[in-house]
Amino acid sequence: MKKGIVQLQESILVVFFIMIIIILGMIIFYRFNLNSINNYENEYREKQLLSSLIIMPNDFGYTYMGDSMNAIDTTKLRFYNGFNYGFKKIRIEQVYPESSQVVCDKNSWVYNNCNVFIIYDNNPRNLKNVLIESRPVSLYFPLSNEYRAGKLTVSYYY
Repeated sequence: MKKGIVQLQESILVVFFIMIIIILGMIIFYRFNLNSINNYENEYREKQLLSSLIIMPNDFGYTYMGDSMNAIDTTKLRFYNGFNYGFKKIRIEQVYPESSQVVCDKNSWVYNNCNVFIIYDNNPRNLKNVLIESRPVSLYFPLSNEYRAGKLTVSYYY
């Protein structure tokens, strides 16, 4: 009878260790899948931001006689009542020729002196992470009929 009790205790102990190994394996598998999902989510955010950088200049594009001139028309920036871009900040900055920085947004707009245009700004205070991407663009100033180099920056808050 003692031999049967010892064998029963041994089998219970083996089953207990096997269950611990299975539970640890499930926890490790869960963590691995959670990290994989977070990586896919971050990769999706980056792709979405890069695609918006490619598409966005078309919203403000300068056309001459129906032909696209591959430049951003700065007069369109003031009157732009665009879509809801979500939790983003869209900023266009003139980088060449250099001049003193004059920031213009929808509330304060002095066209001839502006070299930083804030198109859209929806910065929630509760979101702490930000993903920032930028690309060079050509800016067209129709009143002076000149082109200048600029930088389009999109900040995505998450």
